[in-house]
Amino acid sequence: MIVPEHLLIEILKRLPVKSLCQFTCVSTRWRFLISDPYFIDLHLTHSATRPKILVGFHDPDDERGGVFSVDQLEPHNGRAQIATLPFSFHGWTGPFVLQSQQGLVSLEVGGHIHITNPLTGMYATFGLPRITERYASFSFYQQMHSFGFDPVERKHKVLSTRVIIMGGLHGRLIMESWVLTLGTEKWRQIEGCAANDKKGREVCFDGMVYYMAWSCLHGVHGDDYLVAFDVRTESFRMVTIPAEAHKDIHRALLIKFEEHVAMVDRNKALSCEEIIMWILEDFDQEIWKKRVFSLPSYWKEIAPDRRVFPVGTVRSGELLFAPRTLSKPVCMFYYNLKTNGLRRSEICGLDDVSPEFCVLTFLDHVESLLSPRGLPCRK
Repeated sequence: MIVPEHLLIEILKRLPVKSLCQFTCVSTRWRFLISDPYFIDLHLTHSATRPKILVGFHDPDDERGGVFSVDQLEPHNGRAQIATLPFSFHGWTGPFVLQSQQGLVSLEVGGHIHITNPLTGMYATFGLPRITERYASFSFYQQMHSFGFDPVERKHKVLSTRVIIMGGLHGRLIMESWVLTLGTEKWRQIEGCAANDKKGREVCFDGMVYYMAWSCLHGVHGDDYLVAFDVRTESFRMVTIPAEAHKDIHRALLIKFEEHVAMVDRNKALSCEEIIMWILEDFDQEIWKKRVFSLPSYWKEIAPDRRVFPVGTVRSGELLFAPRTLSKPVCMFYYNLKTNGLRRSEICGLDDVSPEFCVLTFLDHVESLLSPRGLPCRK
């Protein structure tokens, strides 16, 4: 019996990536169907309805780490979250590169940018752009990377920025910015960003990469700004932070909050008493709104002696708190902003992972058949 192609597509698009990779061996027909860009997009669209939480863990002592994912639980779902360990790696040199965009994961390994699809096992490694020849006699430079996705043209891009100091530590400061579009394997230099020094992990959504930075002048740190990089237009914008926010936010953590970028005070969040949040409600007019969330009195009974911090809002509208390390038992906490309610979910399947590993947590990770090189996936 031959199953009609439209029915076969409807069945296959609901299956996990690992199963689809195995099914490419069933027949030539199935291999071409699963590898077709149309089917890859269709499967990705369906996967987006079942987002996952992606957690990267890193041991800075021996530069070893890995990535696991868990389902984003809906309210009233009391089952434990089971961790799936897609891959581990050696040589990760910095925690701020790891990002998940449309199922692809970016990190820096051995001085190279490493883009991988953890479920298909495919990866691509890209060398970093060389310092422009006219700046070859630099005194100091710092290189930073980000990973973004343009939902309009449907392209993944890696942003590499370096701050270069010429003529001593207090000399002239220059910023170089380069972009690599997956599928081209060629770095392009772009202009138009005032020199700044990135000072934390970025958050990427809706075609924008956001990160906190100091402005830089003659090698000296200046005011704090929110830097916004538009992945499609490859343009930068320095967003001013309200003076009052500087008093509230001592160690700013960027999160996605109700489709906006927001700053959270990391210190207050770890104190487990209240959450102070500054939300960029109007990007064009640079209008910020302050909100304070007082955690329920029984918070410390549910999460005693735990160092957790908010990582963003899930589809249910709850604010998700993730652990800073993988101390057993590993738990996620969901805080309902409207009812002031709190629920706890334990993550199972991490028996072989060191409890001392520091973690980075990202929401809305999806399973994907996309290739790290921007081409149709063939396995």
